[in-house]
Amino acid sequence: MLLINGWLKLATGEFDKVSDKAVAMVEATNQEAGCLHYSFARDVADPDLIRIAERWESEEALGAHMASTHMAEFNKAMGSVKIEGADLWLYSAEAMKKLM
Repeated sequence: MLLINGWLKLATGEFDKVSDKAVAMVEATNQEAGCLHYSFARDVADPDLIRIAERWESEEALGAHMASTHMAEFNKAMGSVKIEGADLWLYSAEAMKKLM
């Protein structure tokens, strides 16, 4: 299993310009084969800070996602906004235990 976790910091008000595209991309991604979880969330203290959390069954599933039409459309939309910073990490997970 692969985990992706991190954040994107956009300039003030920029996420509002792409939020519809983000919703469409998240909805489509959660329907993909091999996607176990995919979400974007605005930080409660900073609406221009976007938290990202993903779980994938395999590198192949993640690769298919990266090549998908909805990801290309979202990336095109993101090209029109100002990103002030990012910190996104890919982790390999060998064991999993439900906490709640």
